[in-house]
Formats: sequence, structure tokens, C-alpha cells
Amino acid sequence: MTAAQPRASRRQESAEHTRRLILDAAQDLFLTQGYATTTVNDIAARARVAVATVYTSVGGKPTLLRALIEAGVNDPETAENVAATAVATDPREVVRLIGAGTRYGHQSRPDTIRLMRAAAGMTASAAAAARDGAAAYRQALRVGAARLEELSALRPDLTVEQATQVLWFYFGLHSWPQLVDEGGWSYEDAERWLVDRATEALLGA
Repeated sequence: MTAAQPRASRRQESAEHTRRLILDAAQDLFLTQGYATTTVNDIAARARVAVATVYTSVGGKPTLLRALIEAGVNDPETAENVAATAVATDPREVVRLIGAGTRYGHQSRPDTIRLMRAAAGMTASAAAAARDGAAAYRQALRVGAARLEELSALRPDLTVEQATQVLWFYFGLHSWPQLVDEGGWSYEDAERWLVDRATEALLGA
């Protein structure tokens, strides 16, 4: 290994560390003082970097928000869960996997979920980022609906699109916060109830 290689690696690690500091600062400020009122200067000050560094490392506010949402949507464990859902052979296991996967997303990245829910009512660019994130979320749920159809397990009165909407109703952006944050349920109790209700709605069980 040449001397240039470790130096390049250290630079890359430093750049990634700076990017993480900026994203963490942006997420905190977007949630505590609002997207519209947060400035890039605020983010730079919170991250203790120059304003120019915010732009060169990540970008302006719309890019920062989109990066935060995409990090949640593209979480590796979430991707593994969707892949497992696509090949599960037991219809009940399909719904169970969806319940476990969405619980993981809400429990491990609650700030991302809050951003997605809040951004829709903000600026056009923020709303677009939130819509794209929600569309990716919904598409992941559609994998489960399609798998249930492949297994001939869906109730006969449901299409894949309707089943996707049912999954969105039970496992989308709002159900987990309503039960856990607003209702005081544990994630375990919420997961059990949501999986049972979704199973009944989709499979007629």
C-alpha cells in the first residue's frame, strides 16, 4: 500500500464525519425550530463548520432534507426485510415481516419519520422530498401486497393496489406514531395489534 492510499482514506473518513455532523445538525434544527425558519448559517453553526462546507459536503436545505429522508428509506436492514418479504412462502409470515420491518424503521429512525410527516406541509421542495420518501415507503409495502397475490392469499375482493393501501393504513407513516407516541403503547404491543388487524383485513383470517 502506498503512502497516498492511507492519506486518501483518512481524507474520506474526515469528509464522511463532516457530512454526518452536518446532517445531524440539520435534522435536529429542522425538528426543533422548523424547516422554514432554519437557515444554512444555523446548520453550519450547530455543526461547527463553515457555511461553504455545508454546501460542498451536502448541499442546501432541500438537499439536506432529502439526504436525511433517503438515509431512512434506504436503510440496509429495511432493504433486507423487503427482500425477505418478497420470497416468503407463508402469507402470515409476509404480514409479520412487514410489521417487523416497519416497526424497525419507526423505532430506529423516529426523527426521519417526523421529518417526513412534517415536511409535507412546508415548502415545495420539502414537500417533494417528503412525497418521494413516502412513495418509496409505499413501494416497499407494495412488495408485500404483490407477494400475497402471488401466493393466492389475498381476499378475492382486493387488488394488489387496494392491498397496498390497506398495508399503508396499518403500517404507513401515521399508525405507529398514533399508537406509540400518542397512545402510549409499547412497540411490541403495537406490532402485535397491527399485524393481527392487517392479517384479518388482507387474508380474511
